[in-house]
Amino acid sequence: MTRIQMLSTAILLSILGCARISSPTGGPEDKDPPILITSNPSDGQTQYNQKTVTLVFNEAVTTKSIENNLIITPSIGGNFKTKIKRNTVQLLFDSAWRANTTYSFNFGNTIVDLNEGNIPENLYLSFSTGETIDSLSISGKITNLYTSEPVKQALVSLYPASDTLNITSGAALYLTKTDTAGNYKFQNLPSGNFLVYAAVDKNNNSKADTEKELYGFLMDTVYLTENIAQQSFSLQRLNVLPLAIKTNRHFGKYYDITFNKPITSYELESDIPLSHHLYSPDKIRIYNTMETYGDSTNLVINANDSIDSRLKQIVKLYFNESNLEGDKLTHDIYPSSPYISNIFNLKVAFNKPIVAYNSEKVILQKDSLNQFSIPDSLMTWNRSKTEISWTLNASNYIEPGEQLQAIFEKGAFVSVEADTSSLIQKAFQVAKSEDSGLIQGTITTDAPHFIIQLINNQGNVIRELYNIKNYTFNNLDAGNYKVRMIIDTNNNKRHDVGNILTRTPSESIIFYTDPISKSKTISVKKNWEIGDINISHTVNNKD
Repeated sequence: MTRIQMLSTAILLSILGCARISSPTGGPEDKDPPILITSNPSDGQTQYNQKTVTLVFNEAVTTKSIENNLIITPSIGGNFKTKIKRNTVQLLFDSAWRANTTYSFNFGNTIVDLNEGNIPENLYLSFSTGETIDSLSISGKITNLYTSEPVKQALVSLYPASDTLNITSGAALYLTKTDTAGNYKFQNLPSGNFLVYAAVDKNNNSKADTEKELYGFLMDTVYLTENIAQQSFSLQRLNVLPLAIKTNRHFGKYYDITFNKPITSYELESDIPLSHHLYSPDKIRIYNTMETYGDSTNLVINANDSIDSRLKQIVKLYFNESNLEGDKLTHDIYPSSPYISNIFNLKVAFNKPIVAYNSEKVILQKDSLNQFSIPDSLMTWNRSKTEISWTLNASNYIEPGEQLQAIFEKGAFVSVEADTSSLIQKAFQVAKSEDSGLIQGTITTDAPHFIIQLINNQGNVIRELYNIKNYTFNNLDAGNYKVRMIIDTNNNKRHDVGNILTRTPSESIIFYTDPISKSKTISVKKNWEIGDINISHTVNNKD
């Protein structure tokens, strides 16, 4: 080899030594889900009694929480372990199957491919330990009662009609889950009479904890002799636990009675005068107006909840001295929006009862030269003296577009604890069309009583009307809204949800939905009128 050849070889080796050797970048992302090639037992197989189930796929797979999320119906008595070997999943059961029973395995998203986590489509397996396999089905859709949106991954439970259990008291033999569109389907069922329930089972105990989970039920018994579809219903909130006192004790300067759930009404019976109010939906607060400490007296508590569960209980009422500071007097003023209709309700809400009110310190003011007092005849207090309101006609004070100041001077209100209110003031004006928006529409229904509600973007009801078929919501701030109708079956001017204990149905809620976009959202702009927000509903025997 010549010197030039030797030099060239050395340079080449140096270049190769500096070069990085790496694996080639992969091809396109694998988006194909695993495909089941074979299984033992095969789908639809009869007279199968082995205690293993084996699945073989076309690629390597793994499992995700399969012991907790695999739905087997009817439910099994024991447990199983999982073995995975590349493309094979084996389930090893520790108890025998029931005789002459059809089993269904709904795998959901419990098996995925090893690299990208793709889920096999509609992975479902059924087999029978007897000579025949059950083949009937029940299907439907689960929605949220309050939004009418589909509920995904809701647990749907099927109980024999003769069963003493329901979704609040024990797990069902037959279970399935809704898909992303809220649809559910029970397959390979025997003939019989069934009750259908559903819940958002957050703690995976296969039943509904009514105090904290959405749940619902199909009103009618399903008489299953052939495949039945469109068995749809909604999920709701209704705590069906019996009403009970959770705690009753002094807290700082106060005596608090806390219930295990919200109450709708209450009465207190005592030999001494009491000042009290509903401090929160589930708590009554009593104030020590007598300034006595240590002594106790009997207090009779009568309370009701939303399912008319009644409670009557005697407790010992007492107060202890405390260095803890009491609640400072706070307030909220309504309407929250500065824009008002010509006839409007002015309201101030406090965090504790008011014992004194100075009407001379309450002023309506157009400007410094135009001030008005409010006649006491227009004033209304709520029962606990925590809310004061006046129904006013703005045209008595201002012209459209002009401002009206509501002024409550310092000390206008004195609370049960002798602290006085600070200065409260807010400016309102009757909105001109260029400053606000409007929604109007027509209700077509044969229901004798109904409620029309306007919902803001936070899901709160901000306006409602009763039995108005040509409705208008005006003076609206720019923003997104929804309109819904409630079929007020019992004419109590509120929405009542279904009671699972009495199998009473929920009052129907029907949202306006745009016929083209299918959206429920109505976007309002200033100086914008939106018409034809129409809702049509025919009452049937389930409403």
